[in-house]
Amino acid sequence: MTRGEIIGAVEERARRAREYLAADDFLSAVAPAHLRDAAAAYLKRGGKGLRPAAVLFCCGAAGGEEDWALAAAAAAEVTHNWTLIHDDIIDRDELRRGGPTVHNELAARGVAELGLEGEEARHYGLTVAVLAGDMGPCWAAHLLSRLPENGVTTAETAWRLATELAAATVPAILAGEAEDVQLSRAPLAEVTVEAVEDMFAKKTGALYEWCARAGATVGGASPDVIDKLGVFGRSCGTAFQHVDDTLPYFADEGKTGKAAASDLREGKRTAVVLGAYLEADAGDREYIAATLGRDDATDGEVDILKEKLAALGGVSYARERARRHHERALQELDGLPAGDYRDMLAAWAEFLLARTY
Repeated sequence: MTRGEIIGAVEERARRAREYLAADDFLSAVAPAHLRDAAAAYLKRGGKGLRPAAVLFCCGAAGGEEDWALAAAAAAEVTHNWTLIHDDIIDRDELRRGGPTVHNELAARGVAELGLEGEEARHYGLTVAVLAGDMGPCWAAHLLSRLPENGVTTAETAWRLATELAAATVPAILAGEAEDVQLSRAPLAEVTVEAVEDMFAKKTGALYEWCARAGATVGGASPDVIDKLGVFGRSCGTAFQHVDDTLPYFADEGKTGKAAASDLREGKRTAVVLGAYLEADAGDREYIAATLGRDDATDGEVDILKEKLAALGGVSYARERARRHHERALQELDGLPAGDYRDMLAAWAEFLLARTY
């Protein structure tokens, strides 16, 4: 498949998942309006739709009809979006998908609609955003409970997928987030790329793994195929995160939707940083260690840091690590029957690797 064809295929699956969400009545019962709006804020802004596409592609690869897995695809999208709400609070980000982060948007609404000011408005925004994020797992569970409506999936299977998401995948995501925060405070010289990739496999890879396994399960795949596609998803998720960390060094901030310097001010230990640090001389190492993680660093200091990390080969190093995980993922597709869906999964994985937004 060409790049344009796989992008179109992903967008079509994302559209179907969002139409399913729009027709679902879960949020209609959520009040007050600020909480309801916050829970749906990022969904309304779109996004790449890679996770619901993975669910539906894997369902098709297992021999099922894609529509059987729409509820699971919608649950994957909801899960991804609620984790973003909390992630933005943790990282103190200002922008997401070209607009204010949920906590900032709700702080502004606190000012405009409730007459709040200053710290009170900021705290209000954070409070509603936390609660909106907490609403996400409830919504995902509701969506998965609807799987048997397809006339194929049993209640037992729906329960198992919901339990796997709640009891295995989400705890892995949360563990990865906690490790990300801890690594950002660890001495740079003591952080290994293996530790970073283990964190990526949880923080990002775990949900991709669930997407692949859920789609394959609904599609009726054998346990062996479900396991293979799970490894495929996790490996693709790790590659995705490596690529994501390189985007601020060359991509248009208007397309990525996030401030380029935020991860550097947060002190994120990425393969970009580690690869550059390995190649740096004593002076550059000192500058990297002293500037990374300083939330009071000036724009000029952050620009110099970015330039050093790129010039020292950090971006190339991270892209090479992403390629390794991509190759690992493709090995798992070798055991699937040849056909359109295997080709789509391979093209989907390639898009994750080559994307610029």
